[in-house]
Amino acid sequence: MTTMVGMATAYDLTAGVIINMDESIYMISPIDSPMISGLGSDGLSVIGSEGVDEINFQWMHEELLLPRSLLAVTVTADVFITVATGDRAKFSTGDILKAHKPGGTEFMRVTGYGVTADTLLVTRGYDGTTATTYAATTVIIAVGQALPEGSNPENARHRDRTTADNYTQIFGPTKITMSRTEQKVKKYGVANEFTKQFFNRITENVIHREQAIVYGRKTNSATTKIRTMGGLDYYITTNVDSTSTQLTVTSVQVNQQICYNAGKVPDRIMANPASLADINAINDTTRVRQYIDDSKRGRVPVMEVWTEFGPISVVRNRWVSPFDAFGFNRDSVKRRILDSLQTTKLAKTGDSDEMMLVCEEGLEVKGQQHMFKMKALVY
Repeated sequence: MTTMVGMATAYDLTAGVIINMDESIYMISPIDSPMISGLGSDGLSVIGSEGVDEINFQWMHEELLLPRSLLAVTVTADVFITVATGDRAKFSTGDILKAHKPGGTEFMRVTGYGVTADTLLVTRGYDGTTATTYAATTVIIAVGQALPEGSNPENARHRDRTTADNYTQIFGPTKITMSRTEQKVKKYGVANEFTKQFFNRITENVIHREQAIVYGRKTNSATTKIRTMGGLDYYITTNVDSTSTQLTVTSVQVNQQICYNAGKVPDRIMANPASLADINAINDTTRVRQYIDDSKRGRVPVMEVWTEFGPISVVRNRWVSPFDAFGFNRDSVKRRILDSLQTTKLAKTGDSDEMMLVCEEGLEVKGQQHMFKMKALVY
């Protein structure tokens, strides 16, 4: 102990002085967990939720035999054409076909199915039109039938429904253990240390679920009794854009067009804020309309982009890789909850308290052919 003489200053009596500390405690907000607790620019939850009572749940897909497809190979003077895999049943004898080609005037008439899979026998240059060459991936459509009056119908065609499934994943159990003494020691900004640590574990649980909704992989092992759920990245397999390097209105619209041709347009696009610089560029004139509030100093980041396919809400998600973006429909993606977050006080052992938290849920993704993902963004 040192004895001091004269005026006591802040430099002298240092023992026991309270440290000047910001006592506010950081907790995760709905902005940081948009898929679980966030709201979109339209005021609705980003995705819905519904209960489930089995660890494995299923849903059905039904696809119409839309009379349109893509050419799988180049067509020159051929009397047969090859359409996309599995699309031959979309057409039948008598159908009149037209390809989407600039300046193209040719019509073709289907006369039957070829021997090779996904091929159609056709009459080229139907009704005096001029046959031409078509590149692979050219869109081809049917514009009705040309059958003699009184004809019998062609053989019936149908496409069976397909099923998809997912598993519920257990998030936890997570244990919180703390001695009685530690709970009694006073802390800056913390009224109760046990409660604080409890909420920290909840925050971590939410992040686990948020990342699983995006990147989870569906697995199930009867041997280890371990199961995990598939996320958006797992289920969106049809429309994968591996070439676009920038998230622009143009690249979004190209992917919307693909989904539109399949029958539905995504109303949400989710990306990391690092990938949204081009969407936010107010000097980009390629968009139809962009919602930007410039009435105050600075500007509000875009919340909704309008293209020829209508509005698409922008969902910012810090847990999405900056290389990725996902376009989906709110009414087609749903959390399926077997057990909401549960907290259980465990048996007391010794001079400490213990609690456990756990929940179990999965993800339902209907109509993934109407969604898209971008996997090569550069930021």
